[in-house]
Amino acid sequence: MINSISGKIFKKEPTLLYVENNGIVYSISICLRDYEKLSSEGDSIFIYTHLNVKENLMELYGFMDLERRSLFLNLIDVSGIGPRTAINLLSNASVSSFKENIISEDVKSLSLIPGIGPKTAKRIILDIKEKISTQTVSQNNVDNSKVDFSYDDILTALSSLGYKKSQIDKAIKKLNDEGSYQGDIENVIKRILAIIR
Repeated sequence: MINSISGKIFKKEPTLLYVENNGIVYSISICLRDYEKLSSEGDSIFIYTHLNVKENLMELYGFMDLERRSLFLNLIDVSGIGPRTAINLLSNASVSSFKENIISEDVKSLSLIPGIGPKTAKRIILDIKEKISTQTVSQNNVDNSKVDFSYDDILTALSSLGYKKSQIDKAIKKLNDEGSYQGDIENVIKRILAIIR
């Protein structure tokens, strides 16, 4: 499996990213929410990937953070949802709201996402609620009002350094309890690393 690709942005489109690495240009399907996070063409990029192999086709799917890829992998395990459908679903909802709706079994909210009807929503809940519940550490009690970055940003940065999600979540909770989960991302990461190390 191709776990990730780093290189330069050769070209970008709303659902396709082209990354050049050592003279090879990879075509990677992405969701609209990740497209919005991309920097300019020619800039360096690191992106997590999933290689989908069919009889006569190989497709790369890309994700700016591990949490989105994890949800994508859970979705394609659901009967009737293929990679293209899953990437479209991720274009229309944030990872956190998607997971919250699954965990709370909110069929109505899931059904509002284009591409998901009530039957599919129920099937998604049935198939992956338990997996997501064990993966997700609730961030509901964390005060995000004093930061200008997302939890996904922190997770991506520290996961790329080899730290586990459980370590990161524990450190964020400690900072929040102390009232020091605030400021810019660089300072928060330094505080988290001081706790983890």
